[in-house]
Amino acid sequence: MHRSVFSAIRARLTYANVVATLALLFAMSGGALAAKHYLINSTKQINPKVLKKLHGARGPRGAIGPNGLVGPQGVQGPIGHVGIRGEKGDAGFSALSNLPKGATESGEFSVSAPAAAEGDQLEGVATFSIPLAAPIEGQVEVTPEDVPQPTCLGPGQATRGWLCIYTRSVRNLEFVRAYNPESELEVPPKGRTGRFGFGTEWKAKEAGLVEAAGTWSVTAP
Repeated sequence: MHRSVFSAIRARLTYANVVATLALLFAMSGGALAAKHYLINSTKQINPKVLKKLHGARGPRGAIGPNGLVGPQGVQGPIGHVGIRGEKGDAGFSALSNLPKGATESGEFSVSAPAAAEGDQLEGVATFSIPLAAPIEGQVEVTPEDVPQPTCLGPGQATRGWLCIYTRSVRNLEFVRAYNPESELEVPPKGRTGRFGFGTEWKAKEAGLVEAAGTWSVTAP
């Protein structure tokens, strides 16, 4: 009986049947293989550890691109509120007014000569920015700027009614007097000023270069 079954199968085994059977087997194995592959359309489907390894090295920084176009001007904002009016300031000085009583003004002076003979006299004139109401008579002090005096405590300062001449440097000169260049009247013992300024007179100690420079301050009587 066993032999008869084999004989029946062998009788039906043909080339066409074998090819059809093999084709069916290949088709079934291909479907199984395809069933194990998936289509990835999102990085969320990849394990983060694997995804990290897939990243390449960072490329070099690209060149800076040109500046973009200037945007349109914005809408102008509303005008702010007007501030409160400030306090009225003190009246200023001018060359047309007199220096107020007790007010002080200061300036600079210098006299020099490249070559002077012994005993030569040199003069220089300083102008007040704001004139005095009247000349100062006899109340003039000449002192180095680092040697304060009772009436002249230092540059920028002068006792009321005094002219202080502060010497910064003196070379080969001796101070003689301060005088009023606006008048030929006799000079008081300590000198005088005019309303618009004063003059200084110096004498050369010996032949050669002579110079003197410094500042002055005057306080109106």
